[in-house]
Amino acid sequence: MISFLALRSFLFAFLLGMFVGYVSWGQNLSFTILSLFLFLAYLLVDKRQLLFGFVWAYYLMASRGFLFGVERYYESFGYAFLAWIAVATLSSLLWVLIWSASFRKRLLLFPLLLIVLILPPMGFISWVNPLPTIALVLPNFGFLGIFIEIIVIYSLAIFWKKYEYARYYLIALIVVLLVFILYFSPPKVREHPDIESIQSNIEYFPMSFDKSNEYKILKIFFHKVENSKSKNILLPENALGNYSSIQSMLWQDLDKSKTVFAGATIYNARRSKNINALLEITHNSSKVLYKQRVPVLGEMWKPFINKGTEATIFEKATVKINGQKTGVFICYEQLLVYPYLQTFFYEPKILIGISNLYWAKDTNIKSIQKETMELWAILFGVPLSFSVNG
Repeated sequence: MISFLALRSFLFAFLLGMFVGYVSWGQNLSFTILSLFLFLAYLLVDKRQLLFGFVWAYYLMASRGFLFGVERYYESFGYAFLAWIAVATLSSLLWVLIWSASFRKRLLLFPLLLIVLILPPMGFISWVNPLPTIALVLPNFGFLGIFIEIIVIYSLAIFWKKYEYARYYLIALIVVLLVFILYFSPPKVREHPDIESIQSNIEYFPMSFDKSNEYKILKIFFHKVENSKSKNILLPENALGNYSSIQSMLWQDLDKSKTVFAGATIYNARRSKNINALLEITHNSSKVLYKQRVPVLGEMWKPFINKGTEATIFEKATVKINGQKTGVFICYEQLLVYPYLQTFFYEPKILIGISNLYWAKDTNIKSIQKETMELWAILFGVPLSFSVNG
């Protein structure tokens, strides 16, 4: 039987994980630094069940918007609840499987845990990763910042284990640092001065095939572009709907001085799949700039059947926009670590993010996507343009 003491310890770990997960994401960019306690917990917690309780609660609370967004999308609370629990549980199991009761072995296994959390397949499921939050302390440090972050986590864990008498001093130091970070405004992300990001709140769902509604939405976005004084305008994911030569005719009336960058769905007849893409549109031309590398697994990307949205994991990680190397992230990609590491390997000068989150309206998903993109932009010192519908 489970002892009362063990149950109480598990409950405490679970509640602590709930607090860290809830506060870290979707509240304030500064608060994301608290998520680093996840890494410290892995190295310092000596019991597997306590680590599971902490990590599981963290994922459940950080991804709480997933529950309500999926419920709205599928109109089924039961399905949404099971999906929410399943994703959080799978992500948490990684932490307890790649774990050892030996502190020394945990130190050795920690890099393996990070790799498994980043690379496919689990890297395409697990999000709210604390890795980019070091940007709040080390802006513009890039990959060096990530390396320093790991060294600091190791140092704190070793100090905690080796010098028990000094733990209170370490706690005091951490508290002072957190208060300093949380009190002062985080480093500001730079907005791209030459691209206007259009935000919208239009009721349209991704991958819909209602041609009449698509045309109405297209007209709304066209008028937003026409009323803009900018020469370069960014529109949200799927703003152009299921793009074809018919939709492109509307943009022939576009001001000749303007260029539109917008999300669209394009049907690939050769492969019987859709492409979720970013298009570049002028009054007399349109071209695919970027194809989404990692669509939502299961809902959009169906790897084992010949339909759904095509994944282009190993294709172009950067594109050229106005002559500048640009990293593009469409919706779900903004939550993962792998696409950012892949992109920054090619040293982009701009980041662009587009999303359609009408289905997740009034949840924390929009905030988490924006916070994650801002953290990476700050860490690597590049400007960000972010356009979302929702």
